Order: sequence, then structure tokens, then C-alpha cells
Amino acid sequence: MTLPVEGLTPTSSSDDIKRAIARSIEQCINEGNPRSSCQARVYSMVEKATGKSTDQLTRPGMEYGGLGV
Repeated sequence: MTLPVEGLTPTSSSDDIKRAIARSIEQCINEGNPRSSCQARVYSMVEKATGKSTDQLTRPGMEYGGLGV
């Protein structure tokens, strides 16, 4: 299934990227994949699609299901 992060581009805003990360991780987990695997996959996809480091975008305040991502 297509993840929301697949629609990101280098011009995507930080807020759009954060929302796509959260939705993509949630979708991946709901498909039965381990959380850590989903995070690694999604972050890698974001970095390739946007050219931006996910460390700069996701750490402080980024949450999924009440847990820090």
C-alpha cells in the first residue's frame, strides 16, 4: 500500500512532512509491521524524497499514539 510520505517533495513544508511521517508510521503499524521497522522505513523514504534529515524534522514534540517517534 502507498504511504503518505511517498507524495512528499523537496519543497514540502516541515509541517507537511511531520504529518506525513505520523500518518505513514501509523499506517505501516496498522498493516502489522513492527514499530521500529516502520520508523526506519518511513524516515528513509522521507530523506530520499525531500533531501532533508528527519532528525531535524521529527525529534522534539513529534509523537505517534502518545509515544515519541
